[in-house]
Amino acid sequence: MADTNGLDDEHGFFQFAGGSESDSDDGLFVAARDRKRAFDVNQIDYTPQIDEDAWFDCSEDKPVASWIAEHTGLEQITYTVQHMYFGRRYGRAASLCKQAVAAYTRGKDVRVANIREIIDVGARAAIHDGDLELAGWFYDWYLKCGGMNPGYNSFQAYVLTRLGRLEEALEQHVLYLEQRRQDAEVWESIGVVLVSLHETFEDRLLLRLALGS
Repeated sequence: MADTNGLDDEHGFFQFAGGSESDSDDGLFVAARDRKRAFDVNQIDYTPQIDEDAWFDCSEDKPVASWIAEHTGLEQITYTVQHMYFGRRYGRAASLCKQAVAAYTRGKDVRVANIREIIDVGARAAIHDGDLELAGWFYDWYLKCGGMNPGYNSFQAYVLTRLGRLEEALEQHVLYLEQRRQDAEVWESIGVVLVSLHETFEDRLLLRLALGS
């Protein structure tokens, strides 16, 4: 008696109608097999983007205003200024940072904290480039980022020291110490500020004595 359940010992639940096993050569499986082609992977001309040096740097190709407005523009600019800074191209890094800050802050209701890293790099680059006026400009923008973090206090102390605003720098060091009491290295920075304050006081005193006041 025929099996009325539609089961087959060879094919299981699936019944293939229309011919013998050899007829399947013209079917789906052969077509899929025929589509396979051998090729030499060495012939593929492809370089992963991450392996291209400074692939993110579009500073020579795009205006900063349009670049920063792109989906990944802000991220690419951040990478670019960091790459310039570590490459000791301080003037170029500071210039691009300033352009980026100016372009980004033209928008309405922007969150300045989104460009904190760019401002940070800009200030450091300007200091290395000897442009303290520009470093002060970046510092003012940094304050608008807001937030509380010992790293922020450390950065402000660093910039303020280079700007000669020693009393303010000392205040930032103290705020940092209140949050990172185990950091012994900060005392070295505090010592530098105190020595500079002492020298400044002596200079002022000698000047007053010289002027007879």
